[in-house]
Amino acid sequence: KQWYQRRVAITAGQRVRFRTQTGRNLRVHGNGSVDGNGGNGQLATFTVNVQGPGRYSFRNDGGHFLAVKFGRLCQTSNYGDPDAVFLLHLNADQSVSFEPQMMGGNFIGIKKNGHAKFGKFGKPSTRFYLNIV
Repeated sequence: KQWYQRRVAITAGQRVRFRTQTGRNLRVHGNGSVDGNGGNGQLATFTVNVQGPGRYSFRNDGGHFLAVKFGRLCQTSNYGDPDAVFLLHLNADQSVSFEPQMMGGNFIGIKKNGHAKFGKFGKPSTRFYLNIV
């Protein structure tokens, strides 16, 4: 499929934020919830971890990794958890899309109200604009 041909090049240790279609940032709460209503604080600022070629995990400054468990977006505190590994795909508009390693073909999305969901590649809800901090 076409999206597999366009990978994003970011490096381990970079600090990043992901702006959503809400104009706010992706955020991971300590209680396990994920949404698109983050600002610029510790829950919405992530450190990049490279888990292999084209595979990344993202730990926010609150100590929580973005993860997908049992078909829902959540957090984990375990480094190397396979549920916290994502492939990042570059869209034509230079935004990125997150594909969970454990749920191939699905992409993290954020609805206009900021709630998390899964969506199809290339849809506005699955596009995140990378901001290196």
